[in-house]
Amino acid sequence: MEKKLIIANWKMHYGPIKAGAWIRAFRRERLPKDLDVAVAPPFISLASVRASLGRASIPALASQDVYWEMEGKFTGEVSPPMLEELGIQYCLVGHSERRKHFGETNETARKKAIALQAVGISPVLCVGETVVERRDGNALKTVRAQVRAGIKGVKPDGKAPLHIAYEPVWAIGSGRACSPHDIREMHEAIRGILRKAYGAKASDVRVLYGGSVDEHNILEYMTTSGIDGALVGTASLDPAAFGRLCRASIVT
Repeated sequence: MEKKLIIANWKMHYGPIKAGAWIRAFRRERLPKDLDVAVAPPFISLASVRASLGRASIPALASQDVYWEMEGKFTGEVSPPMLEELGIQYCLVGHSERRKHFGETNETARKKAIALQAVGISPVLCVGETVVERRDGNALKTVRAQVRAGIKGVKPDGKAPLHIAYEPVWAIGSGRACSPHDIREMHEAIRGILRKAYGAKASDVRVLYGGSVDEHNILEYMTTSGIDGALVGTASLDPAAFGRLCRASIVT
C-alpha cells in the first residue's frame, strides 16, 4: 500500500483570491514526509491555486467534479483534458452532494472515472449510505451496490489509480463522525468487492473515509479502522487547522 492520502474538499468555499491565500499559508505548515496531501477547490479557483503552488508539489491539486466527455456542446461543464492541462492529479466523482442535489448516479460516476483515467487523472469514487439506509440495516447493501456499479470498466492501478472514499451521508458536516468499528466493517466490505473485481491489484486502491473528520479523531481512524486516508471537508477550510490534522494523522 502507498502512503496515506488526505484530500481537502473545500466544496463551495473560497474564490481565487482566498484560495491563493490559503495555499500560501498552508505551504508554511510542516507536513509528514510519508503522507500524500491534496486540495480540491471550486473550479473557478483551480488556476489560482495552481499559480500559488508554483513549483511546489504539496499539496497536490484535485478537482471536485468533471464531465465525462472530452469536449463538445456542454455549457457550464469542465472536461478531463481541461483538468489535465492544469496539472490535476485527483478528481472526486459521485460525491453524495452531487448525487443529492444534481442527480449524480452510479452510472455517471463510473463514466467520469473512466474518462479521468483516460487522461491520467486518478478518480476518487465517493460512496456512502443515508441515515435512513443505516437505520434500516441497509448500509452495507447500499455501499456494496455503489462500489460494484461505480468500478465497472475502471482500472485499479496504472498511471491514474482508482481511489474510493467512503462517506456516510449522515456524517458529512454533521459533527456526528462514524465509529471506527463501523468504518472498519465498511472498509472490509469494500475491500472484499475490490479483491473479487481486481484480484491482487486490489491492494493498489486506497480506501479513504470522510465525514466529520477533524484533527482530534483523525489518528484513531488512521490506526484502528483500516482506512488508507481521509476526505476532509469543514476541517480543511483553515490552513493551520488542516496542517495540524495532517500532522496528527501519522504516528510519530
